[in-house]
Amino acid sequence: KKSPKSNEIRTMASLAEVYGVSKVPDYITAAIPYLVVLLLVEVLVCFLKGNKGHKLNDSLSSIIAGNTEFVWSKMLLTLTTRSLEVTSYLFVYHNFRIESLVSLFPKDSSLTWVLCFLLIDHGYYWFHRAAHEINAFWAAHIVHHSSEQYNLSTALRQSVFQTYVSWMFYLPLALFMHPTVFAVHKQFNTLYQFWIHTQMIGTMGPLEHFMNTPSHHRVHHARNPKYIDKNYAGVLIIWDRLYGTFQAEEEPVVYGLVHPLTSFDPIWTQLHHIFEIGARMYNTPGLANKLGVLYHGPGWSPERPHMRLGDPSLLPPVHYAPQVGPDGKPDPLSNDPDTRALSMGPALPAMLGLYVTVHFIVASGLALGMLPMSEHLPSYMIPSLGLYILLSYSAFGAMFNNKSYAFHMELTRLLVFLVVEMMFWVLYKDEFVFLWYRVPVSDGPHMAVDRPLKLLRAFYLLSVVWIVGCLHA
Repeated sequence: KKSPKSNEIRTMASLAEVYGVSKVPDYITAAIPYLVVLLLVEVLVCFLKGNKGHKLNDSLSSIIAGNTEFVWSKMLLTLTTRSLEVTSYLFVYHNFRIESLVSLFPKDSSLTWVLCFLLIDHGYYWFHRAAHEINAFWAAHIVHHSSEQYNLSTALRQSVFQTYVSWMFYLPLALFMHPTVFAVHKQFNTLYQFWIHTQMIGTMGPLEHFMNTPSHHRVHHARNPKYIDKNYAGVLIIWDRLYGTFQAEEEPVVYGLVHPLTSFDPIWTQLHHIFEIGARMYNTPGLANKLGVLYHGPGWSPERPHMRLGDPSLLPPVHYAPQVGPDGKPDPLSNDPDTRALSMGPALPAMLGLYVTVHFIVASGLALGMLPMSEHLPSYMIPSLGLYILLSYSAFGAMFNNKSYAFHMELTRLLVFLVVEMMFWVLYKDEFVFLWYRVPVSDGPHMAVDRPLKLLRAFYLLSVVWIVGCLHA
């Protein structure tokens, strides 16, 4: 019997089969329904308390950012987010693992699982710290901090580029830790961090000493000068205490970026800091200083080269305008910092907000519904649908920003959908239509299952009429 290190094993897919990674459940995808329920419960609690824990434009933009990462990795690229981390890990484990250490930590050992939990969390700490202290890495993480709210939707606000930075911090484990143990713990580490993005939970007693809690992570998301670059932990706060980056929650937290992102456009949200780095490098004299813009902290400047992370005295102060809740007491969820809370635009009218929300659900449903059927679709269908979803999200962002072209962009989006659907009907008729297609049944003769979605087509037609009415209003 040949060793798993046989030269016959060449592809990462076969390595995943050999080492059992392909059989590891996708716990994150399986958890999505539960995460959505928790998010909806939080929204309901905020509504019943009458506070501002959620704003439609900000919360929906956070979810759109997470979906943009999904569209990018699952629909526009062949290499998925999960496979990049696992594939690099498999490559190192397959070619460079140290057999003497592997034998000390078998995958069925409880000690191995505990050690893997600790080492992955330790690796996350250093990735997270690097993502804040190295400007090029910050460009791959800044999206997560761009919200001026702090709630469970913030946990979903992710960068499409972060995975291209984070994977390298876990590679040392591949020298001795079995890939299946890594694949499980990496997912659990990510899932843990969802619930700590909330203001609904205060402090948690003794757990505050060693666990990362909502209180600790609120500090991390703050733009208060005393809170900048603190509390990088994933699950265990002990790493921050050990490496000197811990800060307790002491003063009211003001969320968001030091220099706020004033756009809801999902593409600009993902790319804005990359353009900012490019502009700074262009305007910075000297090659060494240009490179310094990349590998120093986001606040670094050639005028103060000894301050790698920037001059903290230049951070703008924060001010508060406390609001009173329904019970007559100050409501921490309603503290609007220095008139900046609506810096990205006022709330949409109720009807337009409902329109955007429903169309967001429909567009996202198209992506989730078509992806499992990709093997029955032409090869260009999924990437094309991915581009259409990004167009949809950009149109929603334009509406949130009250752009003058927002309704024209939305009308274009609706017409693109209807024209493409009609083209498929003309080209394929009843054999294959975008919204009325056949799925072959695997057992027995090639029977067909018709899935008419005429209601969706009618919904888009009615939406066109409504948008045209808005344009002429």
